[in-house]
Amino acid sequence: MRKACSRLKFFSAVFFFPMRSLLGRIGLRYDLPSIANAYYRDAFHRIPVRDRAVILPHCLISEKCQARFSKDDGVLCVRCKKCNCGEVYSLCQERGWQFYITPSTGFTKRLVQRKGIRAAVGAACDFEIAKGVRSTPITFRGVRVKQSRVIPQVVLTDRYDCLKNDLDWGALKGIILDGIME
Repeated sequence: MRKACSRLKFFSAVFFFPMRSLLGRIGLRYDLPSIANAYYRDAFHRIPVRDRAVILPHCLISEKCQARFSKDDGVLCVRCKKCNCGEVYSLCQERGWQFYITPSTGFTKRLVQRKGIRAAVGAACDFEIAKGVRSTPITFRGVRVKQSRVIPQVVLTDRYDCLKNDLDWGALKGIILDGIME
């Protein structure tokens, strides 16, 4: 019964997502990332660590970062300590996770295919989440990315801003650290 209730809540959250501003005006608010994270959490933890990745958007790197871009791997973090990405990158390496910083949603989808990512912690703003919900099939078994199915966990960025953005780095690290205790 609990799983059925969770499925209904998840389905409702995804189904009504396009109408969230209207629902907010009448006092109904919900947080799709939190609902999706709770729904997918158990499945996420069942994925082997080597098939998990942290995928961050380019808006989180410092303007003064000296990272360079790779067509295969996205922005290559050099751990310059000008932003928090390097610390998360090091944590991912310690835990056996993959780590990527990507310039776009399209690049992220291609990356998931090429790298065989089966579970991903992604950071995104509300705008990118809305765009993703419209363009990517979300199912009870994960997010469909071309021929793959990826189990997501999401951390919201602080704002819709493609430069100088931020997020709750503690929440991101918590997801990475929580997943190793299997």
